[in-house]
Amino acid sequence: MEAKDFCTCGDYKCPNNPINHQEGCTLCVLKCLKANEIPTCFFKKLSEERPENEDYTFKGFAKFVEKYSK
Repeated sequence: MEAKDFCTCGDYKCPNNPINHQEGCTLCVLKCLKANEIPTCFFKKLSEERPENEDYTFKGFAKFVEKYSK
């Protein structure tokens, strides 16, 4: 199975989305690591809701987990 077959990110315009290249999840993960962020798919594993204020930081993810993992 290829990353593009299971990627839950709906931002198809993003150059890092696996549908736009052959590198799988690598480019997305690298971008997120450089920005100190968590990839969208981790949020979507818990809920389809978007993070408050589009906060994809580690702290934002911790808040999201607290809210949606109950």
